[in-house]
Amino acid sequence: MTELTRRRDKDTSRDSWKIVYADVGWIGRRAGVPHGVDQWGWHCGFHPGMHPGQAIAGSAETFDAARAAFEAAWQILLPQLTEDAFQQWRHQRDWTERKYAIWARGEKLPSQQPSSLMRCPCGATFDSHVPTESRIHAPHIYAAQQRNGTFR
Repeated sequence: MTELTRRRDKDTSRDSWKIVYADVGWIGRRAGVPHGVDQWGWHCGFHPGMHPGQAIAGSAETFDAARAAFEAAWQILLPQLTEDAFQQWRHQRDWTERKYAIWARGEKLPSQQPSSLMRCPCGATFDSHVPTESRIHAPHIYAAQQRNGTFR
């Protein structure tokens, strides 16, 4: 089995680490807690790919105790996970990375670019800026708006 390793989390000002095994969770200092309670928190799980409530989390007095609790939780969680769960997580991670790279280049996602294409209730896609196409589908749109109570 792949070893659980840690790397310092660069995205936070807190004393925090990412746990590396497909980035399955984190261990870090808890923010805003009183001095008399556990200062370290941990979370074992990822989304998407796992069912809601399937992740395991807790707190501990020291980093070593938090890491031991995390590793124990991972031993419970890992047998419940399928390769498909990891693939869902990898797909989401990769898509998010591509999305931020597009934005960093000053580009927009296709869904963020304006379009005059519309889908008619009859199922056809048409360009609303072309008068001949709009006239064909206007009665369908009007009828659908009356049925839905959204006609203005």
